[in-house]
Amino acid sequence: MMKNKLLTKLLLTLLLTSFCSAGMAVTDKDELLESQTGIASFFHDKFHGQRTASGEPYDKYDLTAAHATLPFGSLIHVVNLKNNQSVDVRVNSRPHRSNKRLLDLSKQAAKELGFVQAGLTKVKLTVLRFGEA
Repeated sequence: MMKNKLLTKLLLTLLLTSFCSAGMAVTDKDELLESQTGIASFFHDKFHGQRTASGEPYDKYDLTAAHATLPFGSLIHVVNLKNNQSVDVRVNSRPHRSNKRLLDLSKQAAKELGFVQAGLTKVKLTVLRFGEA
């Protein structure tokens, strides 16, 4: 009976550990970095110069992004899953609460990912470095 309880606890611990690590990638430095997939859009030109959620002005020529939860200053690698183009951007803002997209990118980032004409695209992001929150 005692062996069954111990075995059950061990299996439950292993299951929870493997479940909690889903969606994570291990780097050479053994840091856990998050990956996510979803829809990206980009900020309209009318927001150029306006304050972002981090307090800095939005610059449509910078490689920046708005993400709902990643800390400001996080560096993320974004891949356009429709054409395989990629860019590294820094998180400096938050999307509007009603926005269900994964990322809102600067216009320059959207150009480098090749989706300015389309307006939206499916992307995969990988966190390269977490910012100081």
